[in-house]
Amino acid sequence: MQDFFAKKNHLISLHTLDTIFHSEITLQKLQREFIINRLNPKTGEVLETTNPKREGRLRGALESEIIPIRMDGSEGVQVLLISPYRTVFRQMLLVLFLSLLLILFVGYALFYLFRSFRNERKLRQLQTDFSHALTHNMATPLQTIYQVNAMMKNDHLVVDSEKRNKYVELAQQQILNLQALTDRILTVARAEQSSLSTDLKPVDVTHLIRDLIEKFSVQVKKKVHFTTHFTPDHIVFDADVTLLHNAISNLIDNAIKYSGESVEIEIICQLKENGLYISVKDNGYGISTADQHIIFRKFERGKAVGRKEATGFGLGLSYVKSVAEAHLGTVNLFSKVGEGTLFELFFPYQTGKQNKSNNVES
Repeated sequence: MQDFFAKKNHLISLHTLDTIFHSEITLQKLQREFIINRLNPKTGEVLETTNPKREGRLRGALESEIIPIRMDGSEGVQVLLISPYRTVFRQMLLVLFLSLLLILFVGYALFYLFRSFRNERKLRQLQTDFSHALTHNMATPLQTIYQVNAMMKNDHLVVDSEKRNKYVELAQQQILNLQALTDRILTVARAEQSSLSTDLKPVDVTHLIRDLIEKFSVQVKKKVHFTTHFTPDHIVFDADVTLLHNAISNLIDNAIKYSGESVEIEIICQLKENGLYISVKDNGYGISTADQHIIFRKFERGKAVGRKEATGFGLGLSYVKSVAEAHLGTVNLFSKVGEGTLFELFFPYQTGKQNKSNNVES
């Protein structure tokens, strides 16, 4: 055919073939991209192509049989259909992208829903534990006061002044415990609504700590041995005396609660160039690494050995942290299960050189 056209001085035009083929696939309602090549059937060399990029071969294209156009078979034409999958993929790219976004959104929504459900269940459990602890801590002193009141009606007890004074003292102690419990809950509640406000005044830290040691030594039922170190020997520091007292009291109380039948408590108080450092160290149960990340949250209590025997609300360490932050300070924790725990409070100077000079003179 090509020889016939060549003799007539007419060459087969790939452009004409392209037009005819395009009309045919349009008639068949097929949307396909294609190219037509004139090539050497023996060598596969592309002599002419309708591809604007002048590439006679396309990866993944569907190739038709080579149709000879010369009698000697030296030339032929071939149609290459560009893979329809690529076209379909391009058309579906936006749909796939939107589908992926939808899947991610649904996945995140399910994750958020699951996390919210888990947090809600945890909160309910914490509230239940708090209610039980509150009931236990309030019921014990109230029951004691009720019993003392009943005994005071006994005529024989009225005559025995020694026993009467003993029971009155016991009732007063339980009333003080209730008052301390109420004050602690109210203080934490105020801290929840807004940051704690501080009334900074010179505080005799040495005397404050020794008073706390004396109080706990009388109240506790287990064997507790205190060791103290003060540098310098007498420390006066500007702080809120009530908040500082309660924070240190909480740390000592925790050291006693989360320990065995006896406990060694070491309190180190140091006045340095940048502020006041107070550390409370014990040889109790210790706190696991996992619990160390949560025990400063409200209502959280570590899973230490013996925690069932220790009563509390999970508010103590949260309160200690609030006190430290109210003084623009920090609280650090160092603990290992089975070896004990160390809490370190840091309170920076807040009144500049005047504060430092007052402490030096003291």
